[in-house]
Amino acid sequence: MQQHTADVTHTSKGPHAGPPHLCGSSDLLLGFVNTTPHGSEPVELLGDSACLAAWLAEAGLMEDGAAVTQADVVAAHELRDALCTIFLTHSGCVNRAEILPEAEQYLQRTAERYPLTLKITGDGCRLAPSQTGVLGAFGGLLAAAADLDSRGAWMRVKMCKNTNCYSGFFDKTRNSSGLYCSTACSSQASQRAYRNRVKDAACAQPS
Repeated sequence: MQQHTADVTHTSKGPHAGPPHLCGSSDLLLGFVNTTPHGSEPVELLGDSACLAAWLAEAGLMEDGAAVTQADVVAAHELRDALCTIFLTHSGCVNRAEILPEAEQYLQRTAERYPLTLKITGDGCRLAPSQTGVLGAFGGLLAAAADLDSRGAWMRVKMCKNTNCYSGFFDKTRNSSGLYCSTACSSQASQRAYRNRVKDAACAQPS
């Protein structure tokens, strides 16, 4: 299977440009963060080395049969958790803002561990992993992040703010104001907030 690399040549940041659209890089990162148990898929999809190897191969990040260890599974979970924290803060989840610096520091260390290189051809430039196997696969995820930022779309990759969901999604709103992956999640969150306000008001009334 062909290894995924991030193409950073296609960018539209003009003042009259509409919202960025889904691309291979956003699909890849959202697929990765959504392997964690969440509202619509309450199952751990990267539970062991075989599952991780299958997912990375299916995503085109490495070849079938490449060696994957349990330590790689732990590293994948840590990388996924850091990205989830970033994407939750993109949705304004204040409770994650406190651990944002830790996630950022982890991703910086990860970037040094899985370096990228610039590939230049007549067709353009792209970032690609400097390594192969599972290390290159993790590097491919970082290349996808760099690609999204080059498109001006990094802040649009979010996790649903509905605490019953937390699914990764791409915010297609024109002003990047989306907080929920669907209208159903938005309605659930609004109803929950309303019930909490009613409860707080009742508790505040003198007995």
